[in-house]
Amino acid sequence: MPDSNLLRCPRCGRPAGERDKFCAECGVFLRDAAVDQRLLLALVHEREGRAQEARHELERLLSTEPDHVLANHLLGQLHFHQGLLEHAAQCYQRAVAAAPNFILGYYDLGVAYYHRGDMPRSASAFRRCLELDRHYNAAHYRLALALFHSGHLEEAREHFELSLALTPEYVMAHYHLGIIHARNGEYEAAAREFERTLEESRGDVSSLYQLALVREAQGDHKSAEDLRRRATAFVKSPPVAAK
Repeated sequence: MPDSNLLRCPRCGRPAGERDKFCAECGVFLRDAAVDQRLLLALVHEREGRAQEARHELERLLSTEPDHVLANHLLGQLHFHQGLLEHAAQCYQRAVAAAPNFILGYYDLGVAYYHRGDMPRSASAFRRCLELDRHYNAAHYRLALALFHSGHLEEAREHFELSLALTPEYVMAHYHLGIIHARNGEYEAAAREFERTLEESRGDVSSLYQLALVREAQGDHKSAEDLRRRATAFVKSPPVAAK
């Protein structure tokens, strides 16, 4: 059976070593073909769930082409899905260093930093996304989250609102806006945001409890108690998914 990993000259088909620069038969330049084949093999392995094999191919590719943008990015994704956030961030950093306008690389770098709890670096990566495309709705939302968890609530509010203007179905943006309004004593605005969240997810316990706190602060004790009762009932008896 032929070895599917064997590099062959794209012009004449002669087998070649992975470090050969030129085909010994016809003289065609081989390095790009070797890189392309490694990347293709890695993608096939990744799509078919063979993460270890995909990583192996990418590491072999990067041993000869360390600044390859797509290989670094894909390797970063493999590390991320395995929970290796530091390794993922390093790969994404190499990708964007080689391609300063690679917006997806900055986005994934921001997500990796976010999951590491490094909100300043996460925010910086998402800001770079927005420098490249100010209408990148997911970057607005992710930046808002990083700012929210850093305590920069007013700037977070701005980006949550921008994300909703671009993508109204970002339900959790409504929830976080509700939290910000409530902390500022803007109770009616907070209530509207929590109610909007509950329109999309009637059993969202956090929104029920937060809305109860808002109603309590407004002096509507009966509504607050009803909301707490609903939240408690949902926790005790969550809906059963249809089979």
